[in-house]
Amino acid sequence: MKHPFPQSFQKLLIKDFNLCFFISLFLLSVLPLHKYIKFNTGWTAVHLAIPFCNGLLTALIIIFFNSYSARRNYTLAYHPKDKLQLFFITLCTGIFGYYISFSPAATYLVSTLVIYVAIMNIRRFTGKLTGLLQPNKMATLQDLGEFANFFINLIISFTVINLSINTIHNSLNLKQAFNFGNGFSAIIDALYFSIITMTTVGYGDITPHTLLARFIVALECLTSYIILGIMIGIITRGINLKKNKQPSK
Repeated sequence: MKHPFPQSFQKLLIKDFNLCFFISLFLLSVLPLHKYIKFNTGWTAVHLAIPFCNGLLTALIIIFFNSYSARRNYTLAYHPKDKLQLFFITLCTGIFGYYISFSPAATYLVSTLVIYVAIMNIRRFTGKLTGLLQPNKMATLQDLGEFANFFINLIISFTVINLSINTIHNSLNLKQAFNFGNGFSAIIDALYFSIITMTTVGYGDITPHTLLARFIVALECLTSYIILGIMIGIITRGINLKKNKQPSK
């Protein structure tokens, strides 16, 4: 399989950071390593080993997912240099995913990066969407992969934004913005809330309690409605199953 030319680190970060972060939070929710990993060397060893394990698992899953998707022609194959950069990004992302449950400063830092990545992805996806909305234009499997990646970007962006709003309210001793739990439970609750909100399910077990939180949730609902409507409209035109040739080196 021929690989395209290597991408810049910034381009790779913008494209894959939020997906990596999504996988990181998912692993923290289904594999609570902090409950199962025990060390006799004390608190420091535990809280250094657990985020590293989460980052390593995240990196392995992302690398495998990319290789599998490239073989199935859902996405372009990465250059070997890109895979090394991607491994570094996912490792760091898995570590950040652990620490945002304990440190408000880490929450704000990750939130800023997630929002920046989301804005860059919106700009990139808007150009792609303009082409797909042309008359008689059919989406390819790679376009569907772009859709899925963009939607995951939105989910993780609103997850971190809601988590940050809740952290800010708690830090200022204000009324809790959402009825999230504490620590890892807050991450799981925020991710769960964004998924059920953006998929229009909305069970009502978690709700916004402040004006700012309600404004963000309203924006989240409107955004998901628009994106889902566009995606469904494009998909119902049909899917072009012809394989696209990958750029050669």
